[in-house]
Amino acid sequence: MMTVVDMGILPQTTPEGYKIIVVRLADTDASKFSQVSYSKFAAIALEEWLKEDGLAEGHVIIYDFTGCHLGHIAKLGIFPTKNYLYYIQEALPIRMKGMHFANIPSFVDKILLLMKPFMKRELYDVLHLHSTNEALQKFVPPNCLPSEYGGTAGPFKPFRDEFYGKLLANREAILRGETEKQVVESERASRGNGWFSMFRR
Repeated sequence: MMTVVDMGILPQTTPEGYKIIVVRLADTDASKFSQVSYSKFAAIALEEWLKEDGLAEGHVIIYDFTGCHLGHIAKLGIFPTKNYLYYIQEALPIRMKGMHFANIPSFVDKILLLMKPFMKRELYDVLHLHSTNEALQKFVPPNCLPSEYGGTAGPFKPFRDEFYGKLLANREAILRGETEKQVVESERASRGNGWFSMFRR
């Protein structure tokens, strides 16, 4: 999944002290994208980051839709979308202060149609759509943003490389931890209350 989706933590926080996460496609070939695989990967990556970095005043996630086309939308499903949004809203220990869709495509309404039934009002209220960098900068200052978004923080790649480098360095520990977690979650799932198993659909 690291060759399909790029994730990175930006070094500069917002004036409010919110930490910023950027998610974007690394490979725009829709045949290589799996929503379930992304959900699993994002869950593991973000949890590992939170273990190391700790909590913050709040978190902002920027989903960059550059390179996203209808082939990707065709691979989105109701249950994976529901489960991922449940995870974001209920299981992930972050304080969501902003969810920004950057460089939105013309068919963003199809994505929202799929998401909206599973979004709580609190999440919907912090969701913002941006077709230009200038629109995004009204919410996230340019000094926080990589150059790809008209910011002054430099290119995104070093932030991506640092984040993924830490994940790879901890790969064995992560795998052991996930194996143990899956054992526990499989037991919970048999009783109907395991969340990690939802991503196996």
